[in-house]
Amino acid sequence: MSDRAATRALMLTMLIVAAGCTDRLPDQDRRILSTGVTAKLSTDILWKEYHADKRAADKKYWGKVVEITGKVTSVVQDPSTPPHIMFNPQPQSPAGVQASLLDDQAPATLAAAVVGQKLTLRCFCEGLATNVMLKSCIKP
Repeated sequence: MSDRAATRALMLTMLIVAAGCTDRLPDQDRRILSTGVTAKLSTDILWKEYHADKRAADKKYWGKVVEITGKVTSVVQDPSTPPHIMFNPQPQSPAGVQASLLDDQAPATLAAAVVGQKLTLRCFCEGLATNVMLKSCIKP
C-alpha cells in the first residue's frame, strides 16, 4: 500500500471513529417503537436530577428510552421548527423538558397534548442543554 493510500485509509478510519463519538442523538429514531423503557419518571424528577448532577443523570438516562409523565405547558407546531411539547417543572424558569416528536407519530401525539393536562411520552433522552432534551417521542 502506498503512503498516500495508507494516509487516506487512516483519515477514513479517524472520521468513522469521530462520527461515533457524538453528544447528539438523531432527531428521528424509529427504534423508539420497539426499544424497551429503561426508566419511568415524572418530568419534575428528570428535571431535578439533571440540575442536581448532570453527569450522574447522563449516566442514568443519556441515549436510553425513558417514559416521562408531566403537565404540558406548551405545544409547539411552528413550521420553522420541528413539533415539540414543553413541560416546565419550574414555572419561574423559561427552561424545562423539551420533547421533540417522531415525525409520523406527531399528529396523534399533538392531538393528545393539552396545555395544563398530564401527558405520558416515551422518548430517547439526550440530556441537558438549556432544556432537558428528549428525542423521537411517541405516545405509548
